[in-house]
Amino acid sequence: MSLGLRVAQCPGCGSLYQENSRKQCPDCSAVEDAQIEAIERQLRRNRFLNNEQVAEITSIPAERIRGWIRKGKIKLYDYPNLADSCDLCGEPTRSGKLCVKCSSRIQSDIVRVFEQERLMKERNRATHSYISKR
Repeated sequence: MSLGLRVAQCPGCGSLYQENSRKQCPDCSAVEDAQIEAIERQLRRNRFLNNEQVAEITSIPAERIRGWIRKGKIKLYDYPNLADSCDLCGEPTRSGKLCVKCSSRIQSDIVRVFEQERLMKERNRATHSYISKR
């Protein structure tokens, strides 16, 4: 059994590092922590900022901020204007990966497909049935 050192390549900078739970090197982890702290500092000053305003003030890309929101590194409950974006339409959403409109559209599509399947099975059953004499 080998107890060797497990190394990985950092997705941020490409350097080698000892594997850890954060999946990045210590330098990139420190930079990420500092960026998240800068975002939280701005939000403590003005909790009504939205994603784009925070991105502009902190010079951190809005997509990275959305990624941290999705990972749970930035909590939304204290900041009413921060939001993730819907995976389908891009509209803001405060919970989950889909906005309410897309979620309800998918649910209605699923219901419609199940109803179509049920009707098709009924039609097939009616055409494949026969009456036998005893």
